[in-house]
Amino acid sequence: MIYAEEKAQSTARPRETLAMLDRLTEFFGDMAVTEIRGKTCRDYADDRGNDGGARRDLEVLRAAINYYHGEYTLDMVPKITLPEKGTPRQRWLTRQEVARLLRAARKEKQCRHLVRLILIGLYTGTRLSALLNLQWIPNTNGGHVDLDRGVIYRRADGERVAHNKRRTPVKIPPRLLRFLRYWKAADSRSDSQGNVVTLRYVVTYAGDKVVKPHKAFRTIRAAAGFGDDVTPHVLRHTRATWLAQAGIDAHEAAASLGLTVEEFERTYAHASPDFQQAAANAF
Repeated sequence: MIYAEEKAQSTARPRETLAMLDRLTEFFGDMAVTEIRGKTCRDYADDRGNDGGARRDLEVLRAAINYYHGEYTLDMVPKITLPEKGTPRQRWLTRQEVARLLRAARKEKQCRHLVRLILIGLYTGTRLSALLNLQWIPNTNGGHVDLDRGVIYRRADGERVAHNKRRTPVKIPPRLLRFLRYWKAADSRSDSQGNVVTLRYVVTYAGDKVVKPHKAFRTIRAAAGFGDDVTPHVLRHTRATWLAQAGIDAHEAAASLGLTVEEFERTYAHASPDFQQAAANAF
């Protein structure tokens, strides 16, 4: 990207700018500038799962496009649609709401692949982009599921990730492990020579990797009776909230989510049953 090569290092925070550009590139890929629409930007914000973070990223995208236009000239400069300012997401799901979402996914034939996405996102708190890249075996493109060790490695072999997207390994909860073993068996078959062949990605549709699940997710969200505040990222937020509500040690909970303890406590400590209890009992 021209902006990364020519301009990013001279910005106020070059490392953060480059991390934002990496996220933008991961989502927009080889999309032409002329293909960027308001809906594309909203889908990015949905994928990012954080309105504030998405807004900052898209501001960098706008700056990159304007820089290129100023230096090399574009025939058409798209308008970058930003999320509203100051609207952090606090939405999380109850167990009953999760059940409604799963029922909707199972009922909609074209959306059944989202059952895997929902359960993995809920049980592990894995970010959407890393979840969609999960494969059954170690690889250099995404993370993988190790059923023998009962661990999901969310980072590809040798992959470098942004400092705020740590993608640490996560222990697989027993219930999810049973699902994963069943899914892998369902994704495997024997070829003509008797060799077992397994689909590459964990979350697939008609055997192919799911790249953008937003439309299908909106379908089941509506069918389950939820508003647009329920996005795939809410699954991660839900897991974090449930961990806090269960009183799980902050160090262990944060590590399983790829957060620092400070980040976890700042965002989720209020959900803990012991939140400020000593201070409250002092009077």
